[in-house]
Amino acid sequence: MEHDSTPGADTVAGAGEFGLIHAITTGRRQPSGTVLGPGDDAAVVAAPDGRVVLTTDTLVEGVHFRLDWSPRPVGRKAAAVNLADVAAMGATPTSVVVSLACPGETPVTTVTELFDGLAAEVGRTRAGVVGGDTVRADKMIIGVTALGDLGGREPVTRSGARPGDVLAVCGRLGWAAAGLAVL
Repeated sequence: MEHDSTPGADTVAGAGEFGLIHAITTGRRQPSGTVLGPGDDAAVVAAPDGRVVLTTDTLVEGVHFRLDWSPRPVGRKAAAVNLADVAAMGATPTSVVVSLACPGETPVTTVTELFDGLAAEVGRTRAGVVGGDTVRADKMIIGVTALGDLGGREPVTRSGARPGDVLAVCGRLGWAAAGLAVL
């Protein structure tokens, strides 16, 4: 991130909305399905299948994370919970939209580190962060919406499971909860 010598530019309030957007989007790749990415009123993404799988989750400071933790893993978690929901439906993640509410005195580096983690997790797929929103609030709230493409397949739903079906999971079950308990 380029350093702005404007007094106060090291905080979200000092950087302003467009300065913050510049700080978190510069150098980030966009997936091939992005027709119009960050910086406009809305993003435009292709929907090759004609159907879009869509999910959203909200993480609230003091409930799901604390700011005295490293922001990068918080960003990774915010992306991962949504990308996992898209994959659970049998879709391939295509795009992510992020809404961030935070106090004006939040350091810009906290936000860029959060987005570094988010982008790293999204980068494990072919998706990209295509847009979002920023707003001032008393505490940090991160809302992530992920979209996915079914590639012509039917969605995998919870109601579709039958006795005898194979259930596949990835990662280590319970580790997120254990990590939260340790922290």
